[in-house]
Amino acid sequence: MAFIFAASSVPGNQIPAAIWDKLAHLLVYAALGAFFMLPLAGGRVSGVTLTTMAAAIALSLVYGISDELHQMFTPGRSPDLRDVIADTIGAAVGVGVVGALAALWRVLASGRRT
Repeated sequence: MAFIFAASSVPGNQIPAAIWDKLAHLLVYAALGAFFMLPLAGGRVSGVTLTTMAAAIALSLVYGISDELHQMFTPGRSPDLRDVIADTIGAAVGVGVVGALAALWRVLASGRRT
């Protein structure tokens, strides 16, 4: 979250155009969504549920909205609903990867017990 806040504080005329803006949002928020899963799941694979996954996406969405509001106060920057959409899709991707890995872990773990 600190990285996102710092990146949002960069004035618009100082932003490098090396990466497509929406892709950057998607990738960064994929990481944020995945990181939100750690405390929400209690650091346990068994804690990865649809509820914790939905909560991680919702928290990422709320932070994405606050990030866009923060940009209102950054010179050369403005809020953009499409950024919030990219943020939310990215969070869903990151959370989905964590969910898929947790499911795989459960399958592999159940095979070891038999």
